[in-house]
Amino acid sequence: MKKALLVAVVFLWGVVPVKAMVIDGRDLGEKIEGRVLLKFRDGVGRNEAIRQMGRIGRIKERLEALDVWSLSVPAATQEVWTKILAANPLVEFAEPDYVAKALEVPNDPNFADKQWGLNNTGQTILGVAGVVDADIDGPEAWDVASGAGVRVAVLDTGVDQDHEDISAKVVLDEDFSGSGSVDDFYGHGTHVAGIIAAATNNGLGVAGGCPQCVILDGKVLGNNGSGAYSWIANGITWAADNGARVINLSLGGTARSLTLERAVNYAWNKGAVIVAAAGNSGSSSKLYPAAYTKVIAVAATNNLDAKASWSNWGVKWVDVAAPGENIFSTFPNHPFVIGTNYGRAQNYDFASGTSMATPMTAAVAGMVWSSSWGTSNSAVRARIEGKADKISGTGTYWSAGRVNAATAVGP
Repeated sequence: MKKALLVAVVFLWGVVPVKAMVIDGRDLGEKIEGRVLLKFRDGVGRNEAIRQMGRIGRIKERLEALDVWSLSVPAATQEVWTKILAANPLVEFAEPDYVAKALEVPNDPNFADKQWGLNNTGQTILGVAGVVDADIDGPEAWDVASGAGVRVAVLDTGVDQDHEDISAKVVLDEDFSGSGSVDDFYGHGTHVAGIIAAATNNGLGVAGGCPQCVILDGKVLGNNGSGAYSWIANGITWAADNGARVINLSLGGTARSLTLERAVNYAWNKGAVIVAAAGNSGSSSKLYPAAYTKVIAVAATNNLDAKASWSNWGVKWVDVAAPGENIFSTFPNHPFVIGTNYGRAQNYDFASGTSMATPMTAAVAGMVWSSSWGTSNSAVRARIEGKADKISGTGTYWSAGRVNAATAVGP
């Protein structure tokens, strides 16, 4: 990919965000300044498309798999040009390039006493005694399916590939953020990757939820935990084209985007299961890509099997819940932003968020793919949702229940 054509990082903390764009009375959320994404109608030739765009701004890149162009326009007139392009009869849609953010809430020796999300024995986590079996029944599922060879894409802030519990699990990587490295200097992506597929039975650290799954490391968020929808769309199509059976998106933005939805549909049509975080604002407000039809939207539960207080919810758009509060997993073995700003330790520590619940669900998806039920992405999704535990909150906060790996891979 052409790294030089990608847009600049928008910081998650410490910088005043770009003002939300409003079109037709709708607040469309934080955007990348001076950037428009557009798709021409079928039948419009490449030369004509380039001629049309050249009259308005500078072409930054083309998202080839989606047939979407990224155009640089003057920031002061971005809203005007977006409307003009959308009204052009040759254009199918035009929209800003929105911002998405990592959704962590700053807040194998460790399996028995700290990894309650996989196996809750009632152990006390950070002062709170858990409820027995308020977990995804990981060990029970491992007796049936372990995700052998299943590719899970972690589209995030990168992954620390030198980590002792992850180094052997990453089989492919790509940077879409323009940061020049697939390494994780923020900390979020490494934590997510460990929840999914940290090396298991190696006498080190933690156990991954899908022990034999492997990781595609797609860096779609910058070193500050934030990035453009176009980066994410590029990552999704890359993952789908490289055999990802599961795509984990522990990130989100408030704006609905046709470009991002087109990428999600592309991956679904390629056979991938897509899981995404519902958000951490404690509201029923939709987050994208989680709210798209082809995505499993994931809320977070705590070790009492109840909705985490900060988790987003909505029975009409959130599909499942999974453990997401005080989840112990991998962090980079070098300095990283979350560690510096929020006191997280290098190598291993706790984190909370729907960002942590999402990889729990991705791990279940990986195991189902390697079971007798793994015949198609629609079949895998049906097992995850149909075999979820109907805990309190089901039918109110989410539609299906809290995911259960053992029942999903079982008879």
